[in-house]
Amino acid sequence: MESIRDGLVQADPGCADGYRRNAEASIAELRQLDASLASQLEPFRGMTFVAFHDFAPSFAERYGLLAEFVVDVPAVNSTPDDVRRVSGIVARSDLRALLSEPQDGPRSFNALAGDLGVRISVFDPLETGTEQDALDPATYLRVMPRNGEQLRQAFGD
Repeated sequence: MESIRDGLVQADPGCADGYRRNAEASIAELRQLDASLASQLEPFRGMTFVAFHDFAPSFAERYGLLAEFVVDVPAVNSTPDDVRRVSGIVARSDLRALLSEPQDGPRSFNALAGDLGVRISVFDPLETGTEQDALDPATYLRVMPRNGEQLRQAFGD
C-alpha cells in the first residue's frame, strides 16, 4: 500500500494529499484486519490445515499455522500416496474439515472427507473470483474474515 501511495504521489504530485489520506485509511483497515485474524487464529498456532492445492502458505506462515495440501497444482489429480499422506496429517492434527476453494465446492474432497469423517469448509484464496470482485477494494476486507472463521471451524472451534 505504501509503495502504491508513493508511486501515485510521484506520478501525480498535485493530488498527493488525497493519495496519502486514502492510503492511511486503507493501511489502518488492513492493520485492523490483520490484528483480528491474528487474535482469531492465535489458539490454533502451530496447528495444520489441509487444502486441496498449495494456495495458502504465506497466510499460514503469517498466523503461525502449517498448511498442507493434497497436490501442488490444482490441475493435477491426487495419487493414492497423496491421499495416504493427507489422511495421516488429518488423523494427527485432529482436523474437523478440509479446505476447498469456492470454485471447487466439495467435489475435490468429497470422497476423502467421507473416508476421514470430516466435513469440507471453503477458503477463498481470492485467485479465482469474478472480475467485479477483483475491481472492488472491499473484496479483500470482506473475504478474509470469512476465511479466518472457516479455519476456526476446520480446527473445531
